[in-house]
Parts: sequence; structure tokens; C-alpha cells
Amino acid sequence: MYTAIVNLKAYREATGSNFLSFMEKFETIRSDFDLIFSPSLLDLESAASYGKFKFFAQHVDPDPYGAYTGHVPMEMMMDLGITGSLLNHSERRLTRETIVNTLQKARQLDFKIVLCVENAEEAAYFREYEPDFIAYEPKELIGGNISVSSARPEIIEGIVRIYDGTTTSVLVGAGIKNGGDVRRSIELGADGILVASGVVKSADPVKTLNSLMELK
Repeated sequence: MYTAIVNLKAYREATGSNFLSFMEKFETIRSDFDLIFSPSLLDLESAASYGKFKFFAQHVDPDPYGAYTGHVPMEMMMDLGITGSLLNHSERRLTRETIVNTLQKARQLDFKIVLCVENAEEAAYFREYEPDFIAYEPKELIGGNISVSSARPEIIEGIVRIYDGTTTSVLVGAGIKNGGDVRRSIELGADGILVASGVVKSADPVKTLNSLMELK
């Protein structure tokens, strides 16, 4: 099964008082994709209570409950019913040491991690830790109109080769705007997509997401 993750970031259209009404639009959606939404941290409790979709956090820390001001413990996410998180997004970059510590703890707790990377070298560095997902998003293409599947196809293929033989699923993001971009990514060996503004800020988010997940 392919995976589609929609990162809601901190877009006004999909956060705070708009979060639940935004999510309700997708209740009629039907797809063979494993569909995951990633809300703002402030909306995670509402997301867990809503319960009609799978939700991942946008960030998580390796620190446990305790005196960690401003940190987001993995245990807190799990107690809310949140089973996974993005990590190292280009808008929330982390040190390699922090990433490794988080990946190791997540493996112990069976907490899913979508590790975002900006290049093949970074992807290769974390191979031995086998994150659940590796999401390739070159920073310069995020939020733009040029798809990574057309601008960097050789890197997608390279990352797919790097993770061949592992349990890691390869996702592609940045500039994904239509079904053609998704189909091309899958032809290159990807297991799914990570999208954000192309869906959230679309005039018709449901129609847009449906079109991305239509592979025929």
C-alpha cells in the first residue's frame, strides 16, 4: 500500500479554530493509500479525540516526561494516541545526534518516524537506523511549482537504492502538485508522498488530494 502524508504545518486554513472543520471535509475521501495527516502540535489533542484519521505529530523530542521546557516527549504523544511524527523537516532541522537518539528511542517504543532529508548523503547516513519512512524533500523546491520527481529523479532513484533491503518506506515531497507528479515518483520507486501547501492551500483540498492519490 502506498502512503500519503499531508503536513498541515501552521497554515491558518487548517489549524486552531479551523482544524476540525478542515478535517471534516475529508470524511468522504476513499483511497487505497494509507492516509496520514500531520497537524500543528497545538491541535494534536483535538486530532486524537476526532479519531477519524491517522495523525502524526510534526515534531517529537527524545526527552521523556520531566523538566524539559518547550520539549515534546514521545511518551506524551503516545498517551494522546498519536503513533508517529515527522522529524528533521527542513523547517525544523535537528542535529544528527538528536536524530539518532530519537530514532533509537522510537524503535524501543514502537513509535513511527518520518525522517525528512534534503539529499542522498543525508539519507545514506541514517540507513543503519532504518526509520519507518524516509522523506526526500530538497529545501529549494518546497512550496514551489517544480516537482522533485521532475527536477531530481536521479536522487529519488538513488535513495530508493540506498534503502533497498530495509523496512523503510521512501516518500517524496516538495513541489508535488498533481497526479502525474505522484505517478512519476512511484515509477521511480517511491512508496508514497509527503505534501503540504499543494493540498492545504488549494481552492478545493479534497479534490486536490483525491487527484494526487488517483494513480490510473
